Amino acid sequence: MPRRGTILIIVGIILALGTTAIVFVLLRPSGAQPEATPQPTPEEKISVVIAAQEIPALTEIPADAVGTLLIPKSALTAKYLLDPEAVIGKKTMTNVSRGSFITTDVLLDESKVLELGYNASLNIPEGKVAVAFRTSQLQAVAGAIQNGDFVDILISYWMVDTEAEPTASEEEGAVPAESYVLLAQLLLQDVEVLRVGAWAGVAVPPTAEEEAAAEETPVPEGEEGTAEGELAPVKAGAEVILTLLLDQQDALVLKFARASDASIDLVLRGREDHASVRTETVSLEYVMTRFEITVPPEPMRFVPKSYQP
Repeated sequence: MPRRGTILIIVGIILALGTTAIVFVLLRPSGAQPEATPQPTPEEKISVVIAAQEIPALTEIPADAVGTLLIPKSALTAKYLLDPEAVIGKKTMTNVSRGSFITTDVLLDESKVLELGYNASLNIPEGKVAVAFRTSQLQAVAGAIQNGDFVDILISYWMVDTEAEPTASEEEGAVPAESYVLLAQLLLQDVEVLRVGAWAGVAVPPTAEEEAAAEETPVPEGEEGTAEGELAPVKAGAEVILTLLLDQQDALVLKFARASDASIDLVLRGREDHASVRTETVSLEYVMTRFEITVPPEPMRFVPKSYQP
């Protein structure tokens, strides 16, 4: 029995050691390294335009006032600008603080200034002034003139003929009758038209003649308007208001011409034609000489139908 008990004790010890070894093996950390947590791929960034310094409203943006900033591509929208060169020389509608984004809705669209008719002074170049000129469609190329076109200004006026020979009655002491000469010439060249039509908020009342003509000329039935996409016809006698760009001296020349009741017409230049030309004053003598018109016998004299002494 003692021998058998010893064997049982030895077997129990072996089983206990085996169990301990098995538990140790099962609980021992594996030699394999744990899998690393996947890291997200860095998002691509885009360089957009910002203000490197404060930019006052309605002033041209200098090159040193423009910088860039990287933003996530997912935050990019159509209003952001990517090219700094695209904003240099442009103007902003409001003050832009340092570090702020310069976006499309901040920049002033100068084409809209003319189209909508506000802030005229933003489009007046240095050394020029804007002059309002009121005329008719017939004298303004029948409605062909558009914003940004260039025109020449023609003028015709009456002058007293101081060299007219006296008649027999005048030689006997009667009051001499005045004789007038009609002259026409080119007044100003290559004048830029800033805008056609009145500016926003500026109401120009119709003249008495226009009101009377409107009352006497009813609109025919079926012609109250024009179809969609169709241009309205231009009435030759209708009024048109043009804003012209002139230097100060030429503005005075135009002022004098209007104040003297001269007849003024505009002629439209080709888009790329800015050459200066030299012309001669046209008179009856010029026309008769150039076109070799035979002078009628005395005492017949030329008196235009429009002449009112």
